[in-house]
Amino acid sequence: MLPLNSQDVAEVIQKRLLLKNQAGSSELSKLYDQQSNNFKTLFDFSDGSRTYGNFQDCDHFVRCYPFVPYQFALFQSAIQNLSVHNAFEGKHSSVGERSMLGVFQEVAIKIQDYRIGQLATFDLMFEGISSALKSSIQKSILRAERDLEDKFALKLLKALFLVKYVKEFKPTPRNLCVLMLDDFARDLVQLRKQVEAGLSLLERETYIQRAGELYEYLTDEEKDIEEEIKNTEVEPTVVNEELAKLIFDHTLKQKKIRSESNGRDYPFSRKMDDRLYGSQQELTIHVVTPFSDHAESEETLIMQSMGHSDELLVILPADERLMRDLPMYKRTEKYIKQNISITQKEAVKRILAAKNAHNNQRYSELQQRIETLLGKAKLIINGNDIDVSSENAQISIVKGFQQLITKTYPHLQMLRGANYREQDLEAVLDRSTGLFATALSDAETEVLSKIQTNKNTGVRTTVKKLLETFECKPYGWGYAAILCTVGSLLARGKLELRADGNILEGDKLLKSLQNSKEHSNLILDPQLDFNPSQVRALKDFYEEFFDEPPASGEAKEVAQATGEAMGRSLAELESLSSETGHYPFQERLDRAIAILQEVSGKPYEWYLTELSDREDELLDLKEDILDPISKFMEVKGSQREIFDRAYSYLKEQEANFAYIDGDEVEQIRTILENEQCFKGGLMQQAKTLLETLQQKVSAQIEREIRAAKQKIDELKNGLVNHSDYGALSSEQQAEAIQPFTSLTEKLKTQNTIAVIRETLRSFEENDYIKLLAQIHSWTRKDPDIDPEVEYVSIQNVLDNLDKTILSEPSDVDSYLEKLGEVLRREIKNGKRISI
Repeated sequence: MLPLNSQDVAEVIQKRLLLKNQAGSSELSKLYDQQSNNFKTLFDFSDGSRTYGNFQDCDHFVRCYPFVPYQFALFQSAIQNLSVHNAFEGKHSSVGERSMLGVFQEVAIKIQDYRIGQLATFDLMFEGISSALKSSIQKSILRAERDLEDKFALKLLKALFLVKYVKEFKPTPRNLCVLMLDDFARDLVQLRKQVEAGLSLLERETYIQRAGELYEYLTDEEKDIEEEIKNTEVEPTVVNEELAKLIFDHTLKQKKIRSESNGRDYPFSRKMDDRLYGSQQELTIHVVTPFSDHAESEETLIMQSMGHSDELLVILPADERLMRDLPMYKRTEKYIKQNISITQKEAVKRILAAKNAHNNQRYSELQQRIETLLGKAKLIINGNDIDVSSENAQISIVKGFQQLITKTYPHLQMLRGANYREQDLEAVLDRSTGLFATALSDAETEVLSKIQTNKNTGVRTTVKKLLETFECKPYGWGYAAILCTVGSLLARGKLELRADGNILEGDKLLKSLQNSKEHSNLILDPQLDFNPSQVRALKDFYEEFFDEPPASGEAKEVAQATGEAMGRSLAELESLSSETGHYPFQERLDRAIAILQEVSGKPYEWYLTELSDREDELLDLKEDILDPISKFMEVKGSQREIFDRAYSYLKEQEANFAYIDGDEVEQIRTILENEQCFKGGLMQQAKTLLETLQQKVSAQIEREIRAAKQKIDELKNGLVNHSDYGALSSEQQAEAIQPFTSLTEKLKTQNTIAVIRETLRSFEENDYIKLLAQIHSWTRKDPDIDPEVEYVSIQNVLDNLDKTILSEPSDVDSYLEKLGEVLRREIKNGKRISI
């Protein structure tokens, strides 16, 4: 088939058929002048279609009229694609220039009686090829010619048949109006309505199918499938669920909407046409769709909304397209799922694939349509219109929801627009924030009143219950706002929080409030009221017992400070107790600790109501024990220092006291064992006695050392004067003298009298005897002639005498006689005796 342009065809047609005379050309020139500025509007296609040629000039218009240039190229594509799809009988399967010219010739003959201004519509081209088409391909048109009464719809059907396979042409209502324009004088608005009505009829009768804004002629096989799709049953609930998904999931998208006034996210019930989708919430967005039984009675809907201040009613405008397309979408979806896997015919599979693509396009357009309808919807709260001044679906509904929040929760204004966060709770509980200088806010007053009312009626208020109360109508407060308000009341001392009967304070209080799992076990109570005399009495006791005034004058603050100070005093005493094991007042200190343990760790109200019963006992305890012992135990205190010195000295010098005259030791011990040693002047007395005792002990030690040195000197002189000593070498003499020097130095550092005496005795009886024996061994010349001599101490000799006490003059004679015998015997036995 040879390609032809519009000018070629126009020239051939003019030569062979029209042969316009001079008068006709003149009339057409006038028509051109009248309409040339409208050509682009009248004959250009939109919506993504290919751009086709238009009239080039007056001469071109005269030669083409009553045809329009696009018709030549479009018809050429139409018969080419019909041929590709095997639409023609065998002998006509190749369609060329002669066939195309024949079609225009037939059309030109058919419209030869048209008046100037009328145009050849594109459907007329169908008549020129109908005889060459297979009967199966045009069966629908033949049936339409028989059954359709609307002739314009039949013309539309033929035009759609021609462009079925022309992919570059988009058969939208606007483009079809171009194909069906039959007169320059045609009312285009009326033409558009006529085209849309014809398309609607053809769609209902299943001659065509629509995919969005595109309309397509259906072959018999496509028509059969389309009919089966239309006859596919889908439950209304399935359609409704899909519509709810389009509205809430694809368009609104949110399950919670944040309040602009307080930052809380409010969940809402999803309701459509009186049916709940999802969980029930306190606030509701109720969308009434064209599918609703009451869709056409807006007054009924508004009346029904009255009394529902917690529901935003969204009334969508009527929309026939939505009511047709959504069920059709579900039918097509269901049909394709049921048949795509079982069909064996490739042609059917292609049709179903095309149907699926068209259906996806239909769904995209449904999403857009729902968004548009929601943007135009009427918003109602409690029977009153809500003006949101927006056609954006999300913005519109969110703005309407903001007003719903305000109307549903009138007490929300008590928060004064504050935007609370959970992390603010720690700062709110901080007592140093200065909030006590301000009056209670409306929110704090409301919470306190609610808890007080519950208390008066015997109802226990848990944190969980309080949250549930104030999150709901008429409050609508957020979780963080409620916790922070409670925290503020706790910090002000207006409330108390208990867990297992114990009041929570500090970190425990914060952690418990932050842990939602504990909320059901946390009890809130109003702080007890106390009369001024109780508070004043406790303040006076605090100042007298702890030697400073309390930091606060509030009842709870004073009571808590008293409990905390008692705890500190107890801890200090317990710490002292670990250091007082050797002090005589340990039992008194233990009794004091026991008393403080009894009055520490009490609920704060105990200090205001019951501490007065033990006030005298505690003040006496302070005067008699706590203050004196604390002063006594001061690290740099003189009393403790005196006691420790005396205590240590008695232990260190115990061995010397037997050699000292006087009763200072007994007196000091008596003082140190006195459990009230910290009273009066006992420590000063102990200090004086200690100094006297130290002087006596030091003097006696000095005497003992002098006596020992004197004895050492005597022994040394006796050795030096010994006859054998002179026979020694100088080295031997120095070695013999050295033990005396060492012993003298050793005694200088010795502080124990018994040790001094024992050291001297041991030297005299042992070391000195050994020295004498050593000197003798040095001086022996011949061991055979000069025998070895044994030296013994006189003390050893005396130890052999059985008489130890001399009481009569005769005892002396007897003793001396025996002593002489022993001495003579020892000497006779070869021993030498050191005296």
